[in-house]
Amino acid sequence: MKFSFNNKDYYISKPKFIPTALFIIGLSILLSLSCWQFKRLEWKTNLINERTERFESEFKRLDQVNNPSENEFQRVKVFGEVLNEYEFFMPALSKNGNNGYHILTLLKEKKGKIIIFDTGWVPLKKKDINFRQDNILSGESEIDVVIRLPGRKGRFQPDNDVEKNFWFFVEPKKIQDLIGVNVEKKFYIEAFNDGPNGFPLGNQTRIYLRNNHLQYALTWLLMALSFIGVFAFAIVKRVKS
Repeated sequence: MKFSFNNKDYYISKPKFIPTALFIIGLSILLSLSCWQFKRLEWKTNLINERTERFESEFKRLDQVNNPSENEFQRVKVFGEVLNEYEFFMPALSKNGNNGYHILTLLKEKKGKIIIFDTGWVPLKKKDINFRQDNILSGESEIDVVIRLPGRKGRFQPDNDVEKNFWFFVEPKKIQDLIGVNVEKKFYIEAFNDGPNGFPLGNQTRIYLRNNHLQYALTWLLMALSFIGVFAFAIVKRVKS
């Protein structure tokens, strides 16, 4: 192909089959990755909006929520008794970045169902229940909580250590096997408010997700445009008249 931008010089393009085929394959991959990230962006945005909508909606009673396991982050009110004789420790940072533990226990709902209850976060010095005697919720009461789904072990996350009672994610089946008490396995609940006298700290639910897919999509798109430029520069030659 021959073309000219002025009357003096003209340019010729003679793409060869193999380089052109490789260019088309490479460009297709880059554009596909960009499109995939745009789709991920839409999915992640909808997921964040769904979480936020549930978390900011009015409280419902737990028995008003159909399929709690399909309504994660919905705020609910649950009436029952906290079984403080059971405690499980989940090492975690607070929302302010301080080291401590989430104190997991059990809540016996008025209808008899037993649900794992994340009562909130305490600093390291309050891990021992003897230092939390003023923070124990006893007797039957109505509690504001958030529905959560049991976690899954992350790629770089340690296994739950049953012997040391360290739990890195909520695993109902293993907790049930440990204590010999039937517990709800499809979901658990997190405290929305602080415990008595300020501890454990409630409202530690993390509903926001990192959403960098737009950056990734634009990065792949710019790489595709750069690839086009490099290929065009490689196959176009200037020839003087």
